Amino acid sequence: MMPLYLFVLLPIVAGLVSYGLKGIIRNIFLLVFQFLFAGYAFYLFFTVSDQGSILWNSAGYQDGLALSLYADTLSTFLILITAVLFMFYLIYGSGQDYFQGQFTFLYLVLQGLICGLFLSSDLFNIFIFLEVATVVVSVLIMINKEKQAIYDGMIYFFVNVIGTTFLLLSIGILYQTFGLLDVRYLQKAMTLVEDPRSMIVPFALMMVTVSLKTAVSPLFSWLPKAHGTPSAPPVVSALLSGLYIKTGVYLFIRFSVMFQPVIDMSDFFLVIGFITAIIGFTMALGQHDIKLILAYHTVSQIGLIMVGLNLGPEISFWGGVLHIFNHAIFKSTLFLTAGVIYEAYGTRDVYKIRGVMRTMPMVGIASLLSILGIMGAPFFNASISKYMIIHGTEDYVITLLLNLINLGTIMSFVKYSTMLFGDKLKTSFDKPKRSVRLTVLALGLASLLTGVFARPLTAFLLNYEFTVDLAEYSMKTIVFIFMFIAAIGFYNGTIKHGGILERIGHIELTFNGIITAMVGYLLVVVFFGNLMI
Repeated sequence: MMPLYLFVLLPIVAGLVSYGLKGIIRNIFLLVFQFLFAGYAFYLFFTVSDQGSILWNSAGYQDGLALSLYADTLSTFLILITAVLFMFYLIYGSGQDYFQGQFTFLYLVLQGLICGLFLSSDLFNIFIFLEVATVVVSVLIMINKEKQAIYDGMIYFFVNVIGTTFLLLSIGILYQTFGLLDVRYLQKAMTLVEDPRSMIVPFALMMVTVSLKTAVSPLFSWLPKAHGTPSAPPVVSALLSGLYIKTGVYLFIRFSVMFQPVIDMSDFFLVIGFITAIIGFTMALGQHDIKLILAYHTVSQIGLIMVGLNLGPEISFWGGVLHIFNHAIFKSTLFLTAGVIYEAYGTRDVYKIRGVMRTMPMVGIASLLSILGIMGAPFFNASISKYMIIHGTEDYVITLLLNLINLGTIMSFVKYSTMLFGDKLKTSFDKPKRSVRLTVLALGLASLLTGVFARPLTAFLLNYEFTVDLAEYSMKTIVFIFMFIAAIGFYNGTIKHGGILERIGHIELTFNGIITAMVGYLLVVVFFGNLMI
């Protein structure tokens, strides 16, 4: 039996070892470890693909009562993404000033915690992993000890600690009712529940926690503070936006399946997904700061993923799952390239940066490829996952809303891409290291290659096969071209002049407002849960 606990322990141990090493020795150790860890993740992936799900029970206790780790197609897919992207992050970060013992220790600990969240089958273990991860992420946000970073890190910490308290309350109710904590066995126990309404409160409490972690509307105000913190290293922002936020999406899937025998609120979360996606790109359009543009588009793209997961048809669900993978690639690239750009130009104002393609060609090309990826340009990765999501519906209203979301994304990144062109930077700057340039270029190319080879890749990674209707895809391409032209028109006519969009973009909830929104969200879920049963 494969010891699944090693996916949690090995990164933590490696982090401890790296803390005692210095300079080039530390960098070599980390890169060798991460390469081997990615290989181990591939081994787990192939084992599950060949033999089926793997279960590990602590101390040999009876399944259902033991603390369990469980690896299936979805969890091993996410473990593989985590291990591979961490390898790119470490290559990018090695040699940077912040890449010291404390940072590398916390960074690798977070990798182990993420793996633990993807593998854990025990609710209390999930709670512990979330709590420890909250502490680690908060310290990483504050790592440079600047005033704004400390403020943003503390907001993140307190909001998320309170958020996980809702999960703990739900766990207590479920344990009192069933005497079980294992997600798989709780799903079976739900079939025995005589009154589904008795499960609404624990369900709503859990959904508050995962909705906060996924940053859906109206619980997303903490995300721009955490992901867009001015002094946070680019690899921290890339990790949070590209990978860590996906733990919330994963838990949403698991908890929804667990409660499915008694509660199905997919229609409710479909609406929440649309609202989140539209608010996300609207807020992004009002930003000048390139990191905040990217952070608010994480909110928007998470909304799109939630739409795919809750739309109903199987192809839409797997389109949503595939978009998790695609978003991890292009958003990681965008945050990493943004770090290089604002370090070279000394500003994060998108209107003050011009000529990136001439100044730093490899960084510019990587940015352009990832921009085309997130836009869903033909042959790029998001074009396939968006095709799968929209292919699952014949409802004209839903189709219109999905196209509106894509138009909003295209408008935002027409604005973002203006910094790639124009005059070259006049002042001198330190040229990015070759390892940095090659890392971002490889990730940028991945946005194209994972689109070109999307069908075999989806069959390989998710064991799901689909066909692309060429006529439909061609029509989608024509629609994209028209939306791109319209987006350029909107940018020149409205967006770059600011006005109401900028005022909307600077609306955010205070700490008290976020907590109030959490309580309100709980009451709304309870209310609609009673209506839908």
